[in-house]
Amino acid sequence: MLQSPVFILGCPRSGTTLLAELLEFSLYGKPFETHFITKYYKLLSSYGDISQRENFRKLVHDISVERVVSQWKVDINADHIYDELDKIDYSHICDYICRLKSTKKGYVHWGDKTPTYTLDLDIIHSLFPEAKYIFIVRDGRDVALSLLERPWGPNNIFCCAELWKKYNTSSELLTKLQNNDQLLYLKYEDLLRDAKKIVPNLYSFLDEKIIPDECAALIQSIRGRNFNKWKTRMSHRNIKIFENMASTTLDKYGYTFTYDEGEINWMYKKLFKFHEFLMRLIFLFKLNIIDGFMIKYFNKDPFAE
Repeated sequence: MLQSPVFILGCPRSGTTLLAELLEFSLYGKPFETHFITKYYKLLSSYGDISQRENFRKLVHDISVERVVSQWKVDINADHIYDELDKIDYSHICDYICRLKSTKKGYVHWGDKTPTYTLDLDIIHSLFPEAKYIFIVRDGRDVALSLLERPWGPNNIFCCAELWKKYNTSSELLTKLQNNDQLLYLKYEDLLRDAKKIVPNLYSFLDEKIIPDECAALIQSIRGRNFNKWKTRMSHRNIKIFENMASTTLDKYGYTFTYDEGEINWMYKKLFKFHEFLMRLIFLFKLNIIDGFMIKYFNKDPFAE
């Protein structure tokens, strides 16, 4: 039977991992990243009729050797899955594979925190129409500071603002899910300010209860975190560029700003884009060539530093 998972949505570095940790005591456990669900949905036509065992085997094999899935260290046997499923379709395949990881940890359901699924929400909703979603929003200027510290993220303030704005754009589907009580919006800053109220609300949204001792432990784990780092760590130039790109979106979520959204010089845009292109090439070379070599010949775990 197809389960109804929970998906954590939001821009990378917005608190999706923190939110996943707060669900530790739920039946979903800590949601994890899968990355493969929308990728192989878009490739399904290349596998032919997946109700045919051979095509099914090929699809499941390709999913099982994805870097993130191979890191789960679970036994993914295509023939066993084929025989076990009561319905052979892509939704049930994804559900079965994800439950392998979740049940290994002792949880009943599973949750996903792959940020890019925010941009493919229509696909996720078509596969899991009864799923629930928690959308976390964080001040984009703090998100930008965090992204700029990561080798895989945007490498300049313009591209950070562009990414944050893209992830936090409203849509008819988001509104529909919210109206159906399938989606809960949450601000990162509110979570840090009032965890005592918000943590129980999270569990209530998932139709679960949390005992006081567990709730207290989760609240304690949040203490010490802070926000508004951008006010002291971001240059005035970068603040202006970010707000020129995304002040309308900042305003939508209740964040204050100094500079109105406006046009950025086309030449600066070209330079920012070119810089991002070069840095992305360097990152992908390291990820796919150097790391691939280390994984194959020196037993490096995928995604390890």
